[in-house]
Amino acid sequence: MRKGTICYVDQNGVHGIIKDENEQKIQFFLMDHQEEIRLNDKISFEIELTAKGLATTKIHVVSTIELTPQ
Repeated sequence: MRKGTICYVDQNGVHGIIKDENEQKIQFFLMDHQEEIRLNDKISFEIELTAKGLATTKIHVVSTIELTPQ
C-alpha cells in the first residue's frame, strides 16, 4: 500500500487530492470511499490505472490531525 496525506478536499465534499510520499498528487472521489476523510489525514491507499488515468482504491485513514483554533 502507498502512504500519503490528504492535502485538499473540495467544499462540496465531492473530491480531493492526496499527496503521496513521493510528492505525487493523486485525485480521489469521496463517493468511492466509506471512511470519513478530512484535510491533513494520514492515509494508506492503493492506486490503479483506469481509462481516465490513476484512481485511488482502498483508502484507509491511518491517523487524523485535530486542528484546534489558536
